[in-house]
Amino acid sequence: MISILLMSDIHFGVDTAAPYIDDSIRQMTFNKICMLARQHTMFIIAGDLFHAHVIDTPVFSFIINSLQALLDEGVKIIYVPGDAELANNDHPDRVLAIPSTVTFYDNRDDYHTLLEFGGEVIHCYGSKLLIADQLHDIVKEGSDGFHIGVFHVDMGDDNNTNYGMIPVKSLKSMPLDFYALGHHHNFSMYKFKNRIVGAYPGSPEAVTPDEIGDRYVLSITVDNNEIHQIKRITVNSVKMEAVTIQCDTVHSQDELSTILQRYNKSNIVLQCTLEGMRSFDTTVISALCNKCAELVINDHSKPSSQFICNRYKQELSLRGYFYSELHTKITNESPPYLQEIIDDIENMCSSFKGEL
Repeated sequence: MISILLMSDIHFGVDTAAPYIDDSIRQMTFNKICMLARQHTMFIIAGDLFHAHVIDTPVFSFIINSLQALLDEGVKIIYVPGDAELANNDHPDRVLAIPSTVTFYDNRDDYHTLLEFGGEVIHCYGSKLLIADQLHDIVKEGSDGFHIGVFHVDMGDDNNTNYGMIPVKSLKSMPLDFYALGHHHNFSMYKFKNRIVGAYPGSPEAVTPDEIGDRYVLSITVDNNEIHQIKRITVNSVKMEAVTIQCDTVHSQDELSTILQRYNKSNIVLQCTLEGMRSFDTTVISALCNKCAELVINDHSKPSSQFICNRYKQELSLRGYFYSELHTKITNESPPYLQEIIDDIENMCSSFKGEL
């Protein structure tokens, strides 16, 4: 029995999720992944391990030291570079500096390697190939063992694919036993006739703000030249989450607390979007999410007329007197035209700086 850990797209050096998820977070996550890799026979990295500009930085040294430690402990590492490593890269030095058992780097004369584990054999194939015809050209080298392809490619819709994108249906007719894929940042698994033919593990740590929820690596068990099990393992140190609150339906702070309490955790970056008519101050949300790693409030709501009146009616001023009187004459269900008038008055009151 052979165990394989599959990872892709951790993107050291990326800044699209910053400042919420930076390289220090990715290092924590990569440490977890390396601990898992020690419990496996092979560790496959299917591209976008790092961005080209991190070369000669402490982050790059961290990557090299972590992977070299795995090799020293006997873990076999299969590595295929992705777009991020190859960006603005005229020379393969930075990719070839990554410690591995095998690095597949765009060389059609060296796209196959054979690894033996006791009495079992794994054939690995890899290259930076981006179109289906080239992938179909890679055929099994011999009939023994389990044949696995490692590619950083884009899998597209069967009926609408761009150049360089592989249609999902082509996986069914490709000759290898399994395709370990990188490029997509969400977990996907492909089956054909009750046989798993390919999988994306997705990004193990969010790369963009819309990569919400748990992030994974895949633990794959091969027995008697067949996939016995594929298991998702959650590894992200920080979790991006998103919630949209329809403010019209929230009538008390307790109701707001009920919505937000599941997100108020130290490992969560919360993107909170407010919509509708709001009868509470947004600072309440900050108080209810005080444990979050980060809180981003996207306020698309409008404060209700009652809320505006309550905000100012206690002021010892002309504005306070106006809103105090108005408060006694409006209902909770104010007509839209009145709400617009109150909004205009509030905007003028808050911006006026001259003399009456």
